Amino acid sequence: MTYSQRISDGANSSDIIYLEHQIVTTKEKLRIALEKQETYKRELSALKSSPIWNASEDSSEEQIIMEKASLMQNLIETLSAQLEQLQEALAKLGD
Repeated sequence: MTYSQRISDGANSSDIIYLEHQIVTTKEKLRIALEKQETYKRELSALKSSPIWNASEDSSEEQIIMEKASLMQNLIETLSAQLEQLQEALAKLGD
């Protein structure tokens, strides 16, 4: 359903605009989080494939990268759930 169709069906335009804005913002945050997660994966891979990498000596750096990646995964899951909720709320306004 288009924006104008939702408006003519009696949905509150400010609610629709707000939800559409939140969806765009959440999608952008999700895109950035996915990029950061990929960066952490590349950093970890580069660290492990480095010819001077020593697993016992560099475990703290590896651990830091893994923790960052884990936090980013949690953020991605949260943002994905948030995005789904926003899209459902927008769809309900169209009903």
